[in-house]
Amino acid sequence: MKKNRLVATLVAIAFLSNQAWGQKVKSEGAFVLAGNQIDTLRGTFNHVYGKSKASGVLAMVLPGSGPTDRHGNNYATLRTNMYDLVCDVLNSQGISTLQADKRGVGKSTLVGGEESFVYSDNVSDYQAWWHLAQMKGYRNLILVGHSEGGQIALTWAASEYPTGLQALILLAPPGENAADILWEQLSRQIAPDSEYGQFAKTSLDSLREGYLLGRATPESLRVLLRPTVQPYMRAWFQDEPMENLNALSADLPIYVFYGGKDIQVQPSEAMRAWGAQNGPNAHLYH
Repeated sequence: MKKNRLVATLVAIAFLSNQAWGQKVKSEGAFVLAGNQIDTLRGTFNHVYGKSKASGVLAMVLPGSGPTDRHGNNYATLRTNMYDLVCDVLNSQGISTLQADKRGVGKSTLVGGEESFVYSDNVSDYQAWWHLAQMKGYRNLILVGHSEGGQIALTWAASEYPTGLQALILLAPPGENAADILWEQLSRQIAPDSEYGQFAKTSLDSLREGYLLGRATPESLRVLLRPTVQPYMRAWFQDEPMENLNALSADLPIYVFYGGKDIQVQPSEAMRAWGAQNGPNAHLYH
């Protein structure tokens, strides 16, 4: 296990280029059809030009959970532009980047409403972006996934292993099942043995077992367990991050970062055990 500052380490692991700051970067708005061939996804390519370009390399940013847009902002609570900052670091090292809005977030559409979108759709959507990037001449892919985006990166890599995948950079990815993480977060806010606590726990368990809820959700829990988001959660809970991580080739460089004061996600025991193996291509920073 190692401790370091995220930005300094990102510079160090931009291993496909050893260039200095001050690159020429051209931003280009782009769109693709989502995997359902109905919704339109919109994003921004930041193309690096000049002698210091890491030829054919693209780092794709996969945003975190909820309505987090391509910049790392959430219209309700979060205004950080954090993904812009990460891309600035990568661009400075000669690596082009792609920032994209998920279905129904930012400028991307979700015609069928959130009930039409499930977890596995993320893979087909990012695959569509990678196909477009390949048409633009990119051949090597780095996945930069934050929070749930880190889990999606693991799912995509383990299930499809996209052509040209060179590395994963995972920022505060979950090491446990999402249902367990949500319950741990909820149990800090409501008494686990209260009526609402018991409703939340049994509901999360039911969704994890593959069942939509057949009862009305209390208003205080409706944001989390509203009927229209249940299909997504049910599919999400079937995915196991550590199974995906352990299924990947030991030859694939994987860098995992956690913030020392992150109030939502810290490395699980399983993630710590993975980092403690000290594999040549496995790096855990927290």
